[in-house]
Amino acid sequence: MKKIKLFLGFIILIFAGLVIYQNREYFFAMQALSLNLGVDTWHWTTPGIQNIFYYGIFFVIGILVAGFYGLSLKLRSNRTIKALNSTIDSHLDKIAVLKKDLEKFRNDPYNRQGTVELEKDFDTEADGVIVIEKEERA
Repeated sequence: MKKIKLFLGFIILIFAGLVIYQNREYFFAMQALSLNLGVDTWHWTTPGIQNIFYYGIFFVIGILVAGFYGLSLKLRSNRTIKALNSTIDSHLDKIAVLKKDLEKFRNDPYNRQGTVELEKDFDTEADGVIVIEKEERA
């Protein structure tokens, strides 16, 4: 997959170079930008720059904006993952405590005095389940 991406990247670069080469007159023409805010003293004009530099400048700005956006998403997702992992750890700790308490309850002889274990009934859908019922004490 890595080689395919590299190959496609080279193909795109070749086509971009071909477009620029075939349109040299447009890309290498000088262009000046001006800004007029409606007041005679507030009028600015940039020196003439070739069009290809404008494309390059805005391409780099776009790459930087996309990089910062991706970086912020990565940091946000890492923070969410850490929060969810701490929640999982706390739930696992609680499960371990509850299992320990359940084993204490199961092994307590005073709690088992009034219990009756029913044998497995192979005709029911709850096959393999042992049901324990407490008898009412008078």
